[in-house]
Amino acid sequence: MTPYIPDEKKVSYSFKIVIVGAPGVGKTCLFNRYCFNSFDMNTDMTIGINFHSTFLRVKVKDQIENETFVANSIFDFGGQARFKSLIPKFIDGANGALMLFDSIDFSSFQQLDFWYDKLVENAKKSIPKFLIGSKSDLLDKSPEIVNEDLIEEYVKKKQLDGFFRTSALKNYNVLEVFKELTNLMLKRHKIEAFVI
Repeated sequence: MTPYIPDEKKVSYSFKIVIVGAPGVGKTCLFNRYCFNSFDMNTDMTIGINFHSTFLRVKVKDQIENETFVANSIFDFGGQARFKSLIPKFIDGANGALMLFDSIDFSSFQQLDFWYDKLVENAKKSIPKFLIGSKSDLLDKSPEIVNEDLIEEYVKKKQLDGFFRTSALKNYNVLEVFKELTNLMLKRHKIEAFVI
């Protein structure tokens, strides 16, 4: 995945995506893998907010124009308690959200309710939300603490728009998550277009 910055006039749509979850679940690693195609095993805890814009090429239904793009502004929020007062401003204006938990850390799964409630309270309207089980590369090295039944039940109970397992280390499902979320945001905005 090579970062590409199109000419401004080719950007037809723009969205804000927020990545939320407990400290240490891999939000910054997912952010760095998607935005910069990089991975650092020794990522420090995020202080406040990381922000970067990325671009995805889309095809608009019945449009002859060769190239048009969606600009996604990705916000990675530090999950520590000291930043909680910033949450409303961080979420305000979001068009989509990724709710992360660590696939082998049950306590991070238990903290999802807090982040779900904050999204519901602070997003201006109902936005697409995907549940993301990070660090899936560790599942075969450790007993799976967060099992599929619990995940399925949570997605159904909270009426989330889907679930993905990802690995920033292995670059597994990272691009797919952002493509699918972008497609859903386009659909929610009644834009007949899809990522290509």
